[in-house]
Amino acid sequence: MTTSTGRALLDAEKILREVGLSAGQTYVDFGCGSLGHFVTPAAALVGPKGQVYAFDILPEVLEAINERARAENILPLETVWGDLEHLKGTEKIPANSVDLASLINITGLLLKSEQAVNNIKRVLKAGGHLLLVDWSPNSSLAGFMSIHPTDPAKLKETLEAHGFRLLKSFMAGRNHFGFLFENVKIKNYV
Repeated sequence: MTTSTGRALLDAEKILREVGLSAGQTYVDFGCGSLGHFVTPAAALVGPKGQVYAFDILPEVLEAINERARAENILPLETVWGDLEHLKGTEKIPANSVDLASLINITGLLLKSEQAVNNIKRVLKAGGHLLLVDWSPNSSLAGFMSIHPTDPAKLKETLEAHGFRLLKSFMAGRNHFGFLFENVKIKNYV
């Protein structure tokens, strides 16, 4: 009997490579989760000259990430507590500093909170990318795994209205859709 892991549903390293995360870049995973499923492979991809932020609203999640990072000597990785829906929720991450940001399985947040979208735009560089991955509405697992399934068409429409351009849509796994957006409309954040 094989043990199922997060990789059975989403191969984070493959997805991050597919969207172009590379050495020396800065990456943030909003809502990283206690396993750091995306931040661990991201740290390996950006290497010692890059930066990875594991961002979450739950302190215990960040402590779990810190413990794993220490145990496995995962560098460069910094945990950041914040609230994506709060006016200054991302202030611990420098403005215009991130090459790639991601939201995995929590993309519905962007449909209900304009502040969350603005906070993401604040940290992204001009031309920076936003990776969104969530349960496909037609997946048999979506109803079990997601309390509020996200409508991909509505998500695309919302982000385009906020100055993002869709670069790529893809199947991120058997049960997930993926979008890669570019931040094209820049506000002056301080």
